[in-house]
Amino acid sequence: MKNVIADAFFQMVREKGIDKVTVKDLVETCHISRQTFYYHFQDIMDVVEWSARKGLQVALERSLHEETPDKVIRGFVAAAMDNHDVIRKLLRSQKREYIEKIFVENLQIYLMELIRRKVPNLLLRYEDAEIALQFCAYGLAGVLLDHCGREDADPDKIAGQILRLLQGKLVPMLETTEPGCE
Repeated sequence: MKNVIADAFFQMVREKGIDKVTVKDLVETCHISRQTFYYHFQDIMDVVEWSARKGLQVALERSLHEETPDKVIRGFVAAAMDNHDVIRKLLRSQKREYIEKIFVENLQIYLMELIRRKVPNLLLRYEDAEIALQFCAYGLAGVLLDHCGREDADPDKIAGQILRLLQGKLVPMLETTEPGCE
């Protein structure tokens, strides 16, 4: 039932935006009672959170089967690009701040779980790992939210740039000086 409600919700968001979707609309579209809706979800934003967690699990399972970090990031960027219409409509809502928070928190959970499973012997102090995950989650969220709706966005290029940044390969470029700038 949760899947049915969430699917109906996102179809309605695509059509008219989140601010115009009500519990009454969902109940009517799904042919269920209000009691059934409230049995599964507290409110509309609970549908968004549950869907984000569900999407996170799907992305995580896909990522765990990829052989290289490059393929993981490319898949993640491609997923954001594929869902740009819904993401844009969610961000154009009165609940933008809350939706951004959900997006970043889920990215942080995704990254933490991906690292835990793919690099189990990573030695980092807890507070260093926590700040690194926050930094990456906010950075990834910003890049994905900024680029996902652009017509000229190139998912492969964006994924490559993100990978180089995460691997520290952009830092040497920042440290070099151009001729005449010494």
